[in-house]
Formats: sequence, C-alpha cells, structure tokens
Amino acid sequence: MTAEVKDPTGALVDLRREWSARRAELEALVPSSSHPAPLDACGLVLGRKHARLCDELLTRLFEILQTEAREGRLRLPGGEAAPKEVADAFEEVALGGVGGYGRGALALGSDLDVRLLARDLGAAVAVAEALLYPLWDMGVPIGHQVGKVEQLVEAARSDLPTATSLLDYRHITGSRALSDELKTRCDAGLFAHAELPRFLAQLEDEVRERHARFGGSVYLLEPDVKNGAGGLRDLDIAGWAGKARFGVHELDDLVRVGALLPRESAEIAAARELLFRIRNLLHAHAGRRSDRLTFDEQESIAALLGYGEGGEAVEKMMSAYYRSARIISSARETMLARAAPLLGKKKPREEDLGGGVRMFDGCVTMSELELVTKDPALALRMLSAAVERRAPLLPWARDAIARAAADPSWTESLRESPEAARLFCALVSTTEETRLKRGSPLAEMHDLGLLLAMIPEFLPVVGRVHHDVYHVYTVDVHSVAAVDRLAALVRGELTAEHPLACRLAAEATRKTMLFFATLLHDVGKAIGGKDHSERGAVMADVILKRLGFPAEDVAAACHLVRQHLVMYHVATRRDLDDPATIEEFLRVIPDRDSLSELYLLTVADLSTTSPTSMTSWKARMLDELYLAADRALAGNPGEDERSARAQSAVLEAALMLPASSDEEQAARQAFVPTYLASMPERYLLSNAPAAIAAHAELARKHEGRTVSVALVPSRHPQAAEICVIAADRPGLLASITAALTASRLEVHAAQIHSRHLPGGTVEAVDLFWVRDRAEGVEGVARALPVLVRDLDAVLEGRTTTAELASKRGKSTLPGRATPRVRTQVSIDDRASPRHTVIEVMTRDRPGLLHAISDALYRLGLSIIVAKINTEGTRAADVFYVSEADGGKVAPGKRAAEVRQRIESVLESLEQEGNSGPWSSPPPPRAER
Repeated sequence: MTAEVKDPTGALVDLRREWSARRAELEALVPSSSHPAPLDACGLVLGRKHARLCDELLTRLFEILQTEAREGRLRLPGGEAAPKEVADAFEEVALGGVGGYGRGALALGSDLDVRLLARDLGAAVAVAEALLYPLWDMGVPIGHQVGKVEQLVEAARSDLPTATSLLDYRHITGSRALSDELKTRCDAGLFAHAELPRFLAQLEDEVRERHARFGGSVYLLEPDVKNGAGGLRDLDIAGWAGKARFGVHELDDLVRVGALLPRESAEIAAARELLFRIRNLLHAHAGRRSDRLTFDEQESIAALLGYGEGGEAVEKMMSAYYRSARIISSARETMLARAAPLLGKKKPREEDLGGGVRMFDGCVTMSELELVTKDPALALRMLSAAVERRAPLLPWARDAIARAAADPSWTESLRESPEAARLFCALVSTTEETRLKRGSPLAEMHDLGLLLAMIPEFLPVVGRVHHDVYHVYTVDVHSVAAVDRLAALVRGELTAEHPLACRLAAEATRKTMLFFATLLHDVGKAIGGKDHSERGAVMADVILKRLGFPAEDVAAACHLVRQHLVMYHVATRRDLDDPATIEEFLRVIPDRDSLSELYLLTVADLSTTSPTSMTSWKARMLDELYLAADRALAGNPGEDERSARAQSAVLEAALMLPASSDEEQAARQAFVPTYLASMPERYLLSNAPAAIAAHAELARKHEGRTVSVALVPSRHPQAAEICVIAADRPGLLASITAALTASRLEVHAAQIHSRHLPGGTVEAVDLFWVRDRAEGVEGVARALPVLVRDLDAVLEGRTTTAELASKRGKSTLPGRATPRVRTQVSIDDRASPRHTVIEVMTRDRPGLLHAISDALYRLGLSIIVAKINTEGTRAADVFYVSEADGGKVAPGKRAAEVRQRIESVLESLEQEGNSGPWSSPPPPRAER
C-alpha cells in the first residue's frame, strides 16, 4: 500500500522553498576562492547546523503528512483517500536519526540516515514512503530502515552496523515511547556489561577490515578522511566504545565520567575539527559525498584553510592532518582499552622486578599507581623490562606513561636523569624482537611521547611531509622505520634482499652511534629550507652531547648525518666506473668503518622512504659503490683480477648457450674474447656474465644488419633488459628512445657503450631496462617485433622520429593529479676529468628520455654515459657528455645555451601533453 501526497494546502511547496533557502545558507558557510568565509564555521559547527536543519525538515514534514492523513487528504495511487490505519500509523511510529546525523553532526554531502520504529510494519511502510517521496523531490540524499524494536535489537547481536546505528539513535519525532523502549532494550541486553567484550571485539574486527580496504597507515599520500586510518570513522569507533561502556559519546561527557582527561578531550576536539573542515570542503567541491583528499584537492584546500599557496603550504596542511589523524587513531585505541570491562577470572600471576617495575598477568607495569609521575625514569625502566622479558606493557601502564609524557615539567625531569639517558640509548639501539604494541622499542617510545620527551628537537618533524609521491611517510615515521630497518639488518632478517648490508651490520663496531645517526639523519628538516643535512648535523651535536655520547661518537654521528645523501647521489647519478667518481666520493670518507656506516645508513634510509624506493637496481649501484670505495681504501683495487674472473665467467656462460653444431660453438668461443676486448672495462664489471654472453651472441650474429635487438637475461625483476646493436651514428640514442617510446616501453635504466671494430668502424651496444606501460615486464616481449620494425625503419631513413611520435599518439585520458615537480637542469664540469655531467630533474612522463637525448644530439653533444633514475613521479637523469671534438662543455655562454635548450624542450614536452618535441634529425654533427 503506497501513499501519495497531493499537497492541496501548498505546505510542501513552502517547506521545499524554505529547505532550498536554508540549504544555500549552509553551503555559504564553506569558503571558496571567490567566497571567503570564517574557518570556524565550516567544520563541526557546519555539521551541527546541518543536523539541526534536518531535524526541522523531518519534524515539519512529519507534522504536515500526519495532518494530511488525519484529515483524509493523503491519497493512494488510485486517487482514493488513504485508509484510517495509515493515519493511525503516524501515531504509532517513531522517527530517529542514526549515523552522523544521529550523533548530531552531519557533513555537508553526507546522507541523511534515519530509522522508523513501528509496531505494525505494514502501516509503517506507507508512512515511510509518504516521507521519502517529498524528500527525494527536494534532492535530499536519505537512507532509511523500517523495523520493530525487538527485530532491530536481535539483528544487532550479529550485525555490527545495526548495533552501532542503535548506539547512534536519536529521537527526532513521532512516538517518544517507542524510542525510549529501544534505548531500554539496548542498555539491558545488547550493551550490558557481560556483552561488552563481544561488542568491542566486533569493533576491533571492523577496524582491521576497513583499514585493509582503505589503507592501514595514517600517512597515506591521498588519505580517505572518513574511512582511512585516523579518519573520522575511527573517531566513531571511539565514540561507540564510550557509549556502550559509559552511556555517553560526547567528548565533554566522556571527561565528566572519567573516561577521558580534559587534555585528551581538547586534542581530540581539535583533530576532529580539522578533519570536519577538510571533509566539508571535499563535499562542497564535489557537489556530493567525496572523502578522498587527492593531490589536487590538497592544493586547493590548503589555500582555503589559510596555509598559503604551493607545495610548502600543502606540506604544512598535510602535516597538521597527519598529526590529527594520529591523535584520532590513538583515541580509538585508548577508548577501546578503557571501555573493556574487568570481568572475573582466575587470580593473575604477579612478580616484583624491582625499581618500581612489576610483572602482572604476563604484562609489565609499575608497582604503585601513578608512581611514574614521581619517578620519570620508571617509564624507561618498564620499557627495558618489557624488552628483556619479551612482554607487552599493561594497557593502563602505557596510558600512565603517555599522560605523564604530555607534562613539560615531567619531560624536563626525565631529560635531566642520567639513568634515563642510559636506558633511552640502549632502547633505541636494541635489536631484540619484542611484544610491545608498536613492535619496536623506538616505535613504542614515539607512540607514548617518550621520544619527544628525550629529544624535543624532534617535535617539528612529527607529521612533517614532502608534497610528492616519492616520500610516502612523514619525517618522524620514516626516521623510526629507518632505525627499525637497521635493527633488522643487524639481526640478519634481510639477507635475501641485502646480503652485503646484513653482513656489514652484524660486523659494525659502533652500533649505538650508528642507530642514533640513523634516527637523527633527517632532524634538520624541522626548520625547512634545503640544506637539512648540515642543520641536522649541528642539531645532532647538541642532542648527542646531552645524551652523554663520547666526543668521538658525536663527531662520527654528525659526519654521517651531514653526508647521509652523498652515497645515494653518487651511486645513482655518477659513473661508478670512472676512477674520478670514486676519488671524489672518498674525500668525505675518512676510513673503512665510516664507509660501512654510511652505506648502512643509506640502505636503511632509502629502503624506508617508500615501499618501492629501494629497487634492485639502486641496491646494486649502492653495493658497487661500496665495494669500489672499500677496495680503494684498502689500497688494493684489484681490477685486473676482477676483470679476469669476469671474463672467465662470461666465457663459461657463453658455452652454456644452445648451439646447433660444434662449428657454431667454436665460432662463439673464438668471438667472445674478441668482443670483450672491444668493450670498455666498465661494461664488463657492470653486467652479469649471462647477460654479457647474450650481448656477445647478438653481436656475433649482427653482421650485415641495420639493427639487432634482443631480450637478454635481466637480474632486475622489475624490468626486462633489451640489448640494441647498431652502427654508431649521430643521434642513434635519440632514434632508439623514440622507437622505445612509440612502442609504449618505459625506460627505467640505460647503459650506453661503443665498441671499436677492425677497420675503424664503431658499433653501439646499448642496454635498456624497460617495462611495458600497461602490462609491465610481461608486455615487453610482445612489443619487441614492433620495436625492431620501427628501429629498422628509422635507421634506414624510411621513417622519422616525428612519424613515430604520431604513431604513438596522445592519450585521451586525463592523468591522475600528482604534486608538481620542479624542473632543474644542472651542468657540472668538475665531476669528471674528461666529460661534462648534466643532471636533469623533472616530472617523469612518456618520451622524456627521447626528448632529452634528442636535445643533446641537436646541441652537437655526444652521450658517453646515461644514468636513468626515477623517484616517484620525479625523473633524476644524468648524462656524461662531450663536445664533437671530445672536449667538455665550456662554461659561460655554451653551458647556458645547453641548459636553456633542455629547459625549453622539457617545457614543450609538458605543454604538448607528453607527446614530446619529436622531429626529423638535423644534419649529422657528432656521435650520439
């Protein structure tokens, strides 16, 4: 039976008009670029006003419809008046709000969720439909459920969303008796003391499942402000736990019943306010519910919230967001722990460990209530005992430590304690596995506030972010993770990924110093600016002296902090086979121990920058740099011996290749030594024997062909290796990269080699590590036939790179918004004795390598070495180049011309939507 409203009195028209006007007033509270508005009105205040506005709407609508039904003006589809039982049903139903609406704060674009309680479901459905049609006509997004009290309570026992909706339920209009009956039934049965453990366990399960879907870290680059870790749903979990246990959910009420401290309530309120403001702005921009804080939204919202313009403003806003999310995440954990009832069970086992520390039921705690407030070092004694006993801290002991650590006078007393300094240093540098809640002692101390208590200089980096997709974690989380990664290396857990690092970590003689250098390597980012390494070293000097480190350890740690970026930059941006590179690098390395420590810090740092930052390619380059530098420091480079071993291994690998006859095997055996002798030594030492054997075989069969291309064994699982052999000629690299891009292959690394043949000809042996843009490594083999055809055509003059560009075409799909990447071109004529080094930092996109190599070719420059590196969406490509006469790029006018040409090409590439400046080659001027 469906009721229809004819609205003969015009009351609904008036209500609709008033709703539209009031809704417009509500939306005007949200600031925009053209409409400034007070920030304090666009967060929770807006949510409260929205809920009150909906209260008035539903109450008025209910009254209008009830009057229409009572007076016989509510009509059925056939036109007849609704029967009396429909009018009577209005007297027997209760309308209540649930979800955010029930809690009294409704975000701008959120659905209006309601429950209609009834004793007669049939009649109640007609009431529900009578309510829904006018609301739909007004454009109100509404979710509803009709049910009896006993049905809802029973369903809530097994269905968490129903249970939480009953906790949120707030009477709006209709039968107050039905709403009161629902509350009584819930309090007596569903949320009774004995039922709480089951309900709280359901909440914990919900958190795990939701975080698995939306991301389990507070520090996601584009977080979901509602469902992500530390989002508003986590605050709802805290509220539901509080409401079930203490009967209240508002922060002030939780303080009143002793479930929260006033300080905690104030922190949570401020965090909630920021997330509410961001969420309302997201809804306003989308015109609907939209909860993901994307990169493009971050930039616009940062400006609207008063953080300013540009990347630094976004970093400030996101730092504030992450701090707020951490507070909310902690509040969720705190309320779930405090809401747990103490039910009767067997007597727990207790043991006094001395010094105010006690074991209680398998957990570490203190022997007296609040003893930690009088004896600050007790907090670290408890943590030390937890590590030694492999036991967790008792929840209320963790709570007591966190409360104490928020008191400035307590933290000052802690820093003044020599015992605390000794225990803190031991905890930071321990490699023991623990059962602490956060896993490692350092992560636990950071969560409890003890890290900041002991090193207050760390505070500005808490929640500090980089507005890019490479640095995934905030500075503080990354620093803690780097220390934990170093501990894992010492334990030997990462032998498969980092065998050299695990060996060196186990052999390290100054472990405590190394752990603190790792912890403090980014502390200089607290102040901002570019030279954070130098500032960090100055800050580390003060911190380590305060903690009582010996002078020599302070100096060693500060040196590591100062130089912590050097090894990565040299490994990824310099030619490691150039003796000048190693000589320059060793100027900042005093001895072999310092080299090992800098290597370990670099591995720990890089591998925790993001989940994908430490590729096998980068790991190998770091290993090669370490080994080359270590040989030089030991006074025994041993290159001749290494070369001999490498040649023997290549010959052995070549003989393992399948052969159709003994003659072919003999020809191969004769060719390989000749091939190796024609290649530069750096090639032999930079590639695996199996790959070199495959290159040699391709070169042996190349005679008479324009170009030879083959997939060869790649030691890097993230990329396939392609070998290209062709007669060396001007612009060859530009032509190859054009064909690679046209085949939709992304170049992740490259090696450029030339071999001199009898008769004076020069042959290029170029290696590319690539991935298919859509299908990854698996798609490279399918792209190979087209790549060979295109290379043949362009090298034989049957097509041009411009025609290859048109073949590739432009994507019609908009790219996903990412933070801007500033383009930087630097020219260094001191890094190499024979070549000029050009570094290009810019946004990575298809066709980039071709665009740069083509620009260098047109400038008349030969590319001797190319190092291709990707950091998130930023390309960091380095080219060793020389002029046509073999000399360096002259400083001054010529260097400026080179820089301006590259910058111009990159600007064109950006404007042309990644299609790049493709054109036919100019007259030959230089080798590639």
